[in-house]
Amino acid sequence: MARLKDRIAYDVVRGTQAAAALIAELQGDDEALRHDMIEGETDLFEAVEAALAEIDECDVIAAGCKEKEAQFAERRRRSDARADRLRGMIEQAMSIADLPSMKLASATLSLKAVPPKPVYEDEAAIPSEFWRQPDPVLDKKKIADAVKDGRTIPGVSMTNGSSALQIRRT
Repeated sequence: MARLKDRIAYDVVRGTQAAAALIAELQGDDEALRHDMIEGETDLFEAVEAALAEIDECDVIAAGCKEKEAQFAERRRRSDARADRLRGMIEQAMSIADLPSMKLASATLSLKAVPPKPVYEDEAAIPSEFWRQPDPVLDKKKIADAVKDGRTIPGVSMTNGSSALQIRRT
């Protein structure tokens, strides 16, 4: 399987090189002619089709993994909840039986006193000294909008831009 994936990448590179050589020979700016010549004289279109099929397979695998991760997270949550319920049952049984400890073949269980914990009933009434302020976070959308409006912002520079592949499925 890995060899097939490497082959797809190799074919795209090879088709690109062949297309570049063909364009150098044509020395024209007729886009339709370039398109037709590259399609007819190179394997670039077939290589790109194979690469798109591989992208589709990667997307399917990623979606499947995401779904499985969600299923496993739910399964873990249920398992943790069940373990908590069982711990509570054991604790209750030991407490009712007045057994501060139990020695078993697989474990020794002990009931320990837990110090009191605060319960937060009205957070608005808690004084500010007990609150932490979050670290400052850049508002990147606001910066992008300001730059679009022509503002120069100290500490911010711009890239030269680039191109991106857009894939529209038919």
